[in-house]
Amino acid sequence: MIKIGNQQMLREINISTLLHAIFEHGPISRVELARKTKLSPTTVSVLIEDMIREKLVHETGTSGSGVGRKMTLLNIRADGGYVIGVDLSSSPARCVLLNLNGELIANQTFKPVIGEEQIRSELAATIRTFIRNQQIPYELIKRIGISLPGRLDDTQSVVIMSNYLKLERFPLLKLLEDELSIPILLTNDLDAAGFAERFSGAAKGDHSIIFLMIDYGTGAGIVINGQIYHGSGGSAGRTPFFSPYCTPVLAERLRRENPETFEGQTPEEVIRTFVALAFDGVQPYHDLAEHMLHEISDYCGKALLLVNPQKMILGGWITDNKLFFDRLVTLIHQAESSPYGDTPVLPFHWKMYGAAMGAATLGLYEIFKQKTVQ
Repeated sequence: MIKIGNQQMLREINISTLLHAIFEHGPISRVELARKTKLSPTTVSVLIEDMIREKLVHETGTSGSGVGRKMTLLNIRADGGYVIGVDLSSSPARCVLLNLNGELIANQTFKPVIGEEQIRSELAATIRTFIRNQQIPYELIKRIGISLPGRLDDTQSVVIMSNYLKLERFPLLKLLEDELSIPILLTNDLDAAGFAERFSGAAKGDHSIIFLMIDYGTGAGIVINGQIYHGSGGSAGRTPFFSPYCTPVLAERLRRENPETFEGQTPEEVIRTFVALAFDGVQPYHDLAEHMLHEISDYCGKALLLVNPQKMILGGWITDNKLFFDRLVTLIHQAESSPYGDTPVLPFHWKMYGAAMGAATLGLYEIFKQKTVQ
């Protein structure tokens, strides 16, 4: 019995090794797979045939030219499965569907679900409706990633605290897996947005980045050596220093101090008007913007020196106005003042869908990561 169990575990490890290699390097031949994975050609051949039957992998053509035998190339079958990403951190909430190649197939917004009662009664039903609307067989949904604002426990299964969602010690992962019978991943929204930028956004292919968001909330997602860094207590990336610059807080301050300028405007409109006035040289907005720019850039420069990432990605309203963003980047580089050169600082690619995309791509990562013996 133990021998059978060990054989099954070894088979799963070998399949994950091959899937990981195909996902990372495909299209790729069986010969090259054997070389890269150190598995025997026979093992590769047998397992690849299994994966073709399971519609995870398909043959996509041949390589080589001229005289001699051409090698058949293998790649991940895009329609062999799908992953869903759900972002609960925004209003409206957002949902995306990706195929196994990480391509965006569909996206949708839905009304926010706040509090235990709504989440228990509405979230799983909303996800099922989204799946049904895509006309995809339910069994092809391989993972669902949920991004949310707040702190998760060490197992990434229980929401320790989320002020926005009004949750405390809430077993969200178990609730959704029981309701949907699909593997669920929970992640912080900023971690997810940062992972999306690394996977298919502004930092695609980079293994170490800092993603900083200043919008309705504030915080940072940190990716080191391809892994999201959560910190010893799961609270890495907290940036309460920037709370006064969050959209609703800053907008309320501006309206209170200058009601005649911002009367009747939404928080987003207040921020846009403020930045435009500041860069037209209108006081007191110009001086306030300069103060903010220096405070944000000083923090970012120190973070770059401390972590030394390949890129820093910025998100939120601080990227909306090109003059503001370009000035911020210049000041960040001055604050960094590294003898090794300036770290690239870029605006986020996925905008408001970043957290949903990140939650979905974390699902892809789980499918294609290389398993090891525990």
